[in-house]
Amino acid sequence: MAAMNPFSSVSWLWRAWRGRSITFAAFFALGLFGFSAVGAFRHGLSRLGAPWYVWLLVPIFIVTVLVRKEEEWLPDAEERRKWSLRLIFGSIFLTILLAKLAPEKPADAGPPAGPQRGGRADPHGR
Repeated sequence: MAAMNPFSSVSWLWRAWRGRSITFAAFFALGLFGFSAVGAFRHGLSRLGAPWYVWLLVPIFIVTVLVRKEEEWLPDAEERRKWSLRLIFGSIFLTILLAKLAPEKPADAGPPAGPQRGGRADPHGR
């Protein structure tokens, strides 16, 4: 799983918010959960031995097709806007909730207390 660049996440959020795009809202939500769908797709293509221009251009082509198909799959612009906002705010809420419910890490114990180096109290070992 490839972690998403924070700048990419902001870009997805902006496109989802302004463009009311479900596709970009989904990419933003995946980015909040630490998964970059485009990065994973690029990684898969590069592991298959595809040249750099293929793993650079194919994800752009796929995202463009998905965005254009949104109008066909969900023709009502108001309904697309609602789903986009639900994905954005739902993912933010779920991320905050998961962060609150996550178990706390144990505190660092630090160095052991007491004399060091054969019982000497001098920290410089003199």
